[in-house]
Amino acid sequence: MKPVMEYQNFRVYMRDFYTERKDRSGFTWRDFAREAGYSSPVFLKLVCDGKANLSEVGVERTAAAMGLAGVDLQYFRELVAFNQAKEGSEKKTRFAHLRRLARENNREIIGEDQYDYFESWKNPVLREMAPNMPGATPAQMAGKLAFDAEAAGVKKSLNLLQKTGILEKDAAGNFKQGSKAISTGNLEIASLSVREMHRQMGELAVRALDEIPVKERDISGLTLGLSEEAFQRVSMEIEAFRRRIAAIAMEDTHTDKVYRLNMQLFPLTKNFGGAK
Repeated sequence: MKPVMEYQNFRVYMRDFYTERKDRSGFTWRDFAREAGYSSPVFLKLVCDGKANLSEVGVERTAAAMGLAGVDLQYFRELVAFNQAKEGSEKKTRFAHLRRLARENNREIIGEDQYDYFESWKNPVLREMAPNMPGATPAQMAGKLAFDAEAAGVKKSLNLLQKTGILEKDAAGNFKQGSKAISTGNLEIASLSVREMHRQMGELAVRALDEIPVKERDISGLTLGLSEEAFQRVSMEIEAFRRRIAAIAMEDTHTDKVYRLNMQLFPLTKNFGGAK
């Protein structure tokens, strides 16, 4: 079984612990609950299924039943807090604690690359921009960004893109896109920073209304009344449209600028279907 510090979800770790014990010695959920001090024989199964949470006391009792101590216990505590947090700000704080613990023990958390990549709007922009500006310095790249950015921030992004293999340098010292693709996947860690990326890009879209000339932007919108069925159809159309736009960009052999296309469909009211 993998060490707890290789997990991003405490429920998965608990289930793996249970499965390993069961395969080895006929361990049952009742046994697991009893060792953790629970009277309900199925409570920990409900936790693993995402139907119940662990309290602070429950974290300590369950960790003891799994034999966790020292830094592994600290990591498990933070992982439970991270997974059970409801607010994005608390999740980010807990994730920072998880990263600190992992790095202090020479480990990396799976999903860190995705988290760092989506944390700043400059990263995907420079992924497209840097290969098309051979020989340019970070300061020169910063000067070509449509929205204010400092050379230090650009240099930080370039370092991250190289570290993760998203950008590489050729023999002449110019940037080229690497083979590594960044995907959000289903990782809770990645999705946390993706929300931050969407927020930043949304803010830039608002600024573009005043800071980008009308002839250089295309911003429009519709306010629609939709049934649930029509909403699903529109969502499918957006997905198909997104694929067609991506295909056009892939077929393009020359880049003049880096653009951002936001596609947003969200409710402006609560459900009032059938209201009199």
